[in-house]
Amino acid sequence: MTEPQRVKSLTALEKWWFPTSDYRGKRPSVWLFGGAGVEQAWTANPLIPLIGEYDFAVFRMPGRSVRKDEPHPTSLRELGREVAQSLVEIGAVRPVLSGLSFGGLLAFVAVQELEKLGFEVGRFVPIVAACPNEWRAGGAYAMLHGGVDKFIERRLEEATPGGKLPPEMAEMTLENLRGPYLADMSCGFREWKHSMIKTSITDVSAADDQRLKIPSLTRWKRYTRGEFDSITATGGHFFYRERPEVVSRVFERESEIAYSGGF
Repeated sequence: MTEPQRVKSLTALEKWWFPTSDYRGKRPSVWLFGGAGVEQAWTANPLIPLIGEYDFAVFRMPGRSVRKDEPHPTSLRELGREVAQSLVEIGAVRPVLSGLSFGGLLAFVAVQELEKLGFEVGRFVPIVAACPNEWRAGGAYAMLHGGVDKFIERRLEEATPGGKLPPEMAEMTLENLRGPYLADMSCGFREWKHSMIKTSITDVSAADDQRLKIPSLTRWKRYTRGEFDSITATGGHFFYRERPEVVSRVFERESEIAYSGGF
């Protein structure tokens, strides 16, 4: 009988990709989460040339890239706890947590879990990210129309007519994207319990984003007891791939303020 293959346990730092330098610590830092189904390199590549002196990391999702031997996530809450524990072990000082699209929801859950541990987060920066209320509404709609899994499959088919991905994702293949995308979206639609955070929020939206059903520029305001800022960039849901400087400027400013304790 063949012994089942054991998956290597990653250290807290190994769960993050640092594309511009090794982790240095004792400086401002930004910890980024990508959209549903995508690899961390696709998420970070437009931003890499613009990253300043702060530590910059992208979360390595289970089930893809160097974690491909691990199962895809099945619980957003458990994933948020994993993220929180890794940052506590790393000892990041007042980190900025940010997420693109689906990654915004994951970052928000991670902030909740960090606050439960008494860990001080510097800022939460959702980027073209649906708020929890929209995810709940989508999950409720899915339950009434064939279930979450079928609903996500239909969404993916509608977003990829003829089996073709949007031009912004041309370097990917639908075959490789499907499994991680379905897993991530399923986690998002099934996570209904969200509490307010005391961490301040800077929301970055796109003026022509057609993917978000709640277009209000203050959709994230109700989820913080701290300060709330809203920034609107020109372009659509993938605006940051053409104008990454908008996001990099936010990262630079917010990470410096957070690290200094001036938030």
